[in-house]
Amino acid sequence: MVIWIIGLSGSGKTYLAKNLFKKFKGKKIIVDGDMVRKHISYNLKYTKKDREKNSQLISDLCKFLETQGFLVICSILSIFRNHQKFNRKKFNSYFQIFINTNLSQLKKRNIRKIYSQKNVVGKNLKFPKPYKSDMTIQNNFIPYTRKKIDLIKKKIINVEKNKNKY
Repeated sequence: MVIWIIGLSGSGKTYLAKNLFKKFKGKKIIVDGDMVRKHISYNLKYTKKDREKNSQLISDLCKFLETQGFLVICSILSIFRNHQKFNRKKFNSYFQIFINTNLSQLKKRNIRKIYSQKNVVGKNLKFPKPYKSDMTIQNNFIPYTRKKIDLIKKKIINVEKNKNKY
């Protein structure tokens, strides 16, 4: 199964991925878009073309890990709706979570100084509405409680049971 967590930079994707990771048992892994870019994306830049290559690389990596029996929790910006659409066919089991955040709050917080740079999605580049997310979380930067993480896990499991895939 692949849990694909998407949203703007600083929206809480990695935070949610790490907390969900703790809740699932068995063979599991986190694939973080920033870490993939840092370690295995072969110096791709932030142009639209390079962003698309990086997104495809991450999707392919997740598919490989899924075929090896991992529960894959992927946190990625994911600005390409066609990739999101294709993911629904590509993976045996797929659950997409969109973390919706207020851009002005993100710019104010600007924790990693991302919104001070060039070619930033949400600032200079459009962040399109995601394709058919299974769950949307409105993040107002109030820390997730254990109960909230448990509810997200329960929804993932229930949706997958209903699909008879996991």
